[in-house]
Amino acid sequence: MKKFENLAKAFYDIGKYSFTALVVGQFLSEKFNPLSMVFGIIFTSLVFATAIKL
Repeated sequence: MKKFENLAKAFYDIGKYSFTALVVGQFLSEKFNPLSMVFGIIFTSLVFATAIKL
């Protein structure tokens, strides 16, 4: 059970980093790409859902 908790924490951290890089980074840079933002939100959602299910 401890193994799955650590794996869930790792997925949660990956989700945070991907959200920061792909979504928040779009607003901080002067180049806004809607496709990257959509894929970033989808990827982040999938990773968070995986972390919750573990």
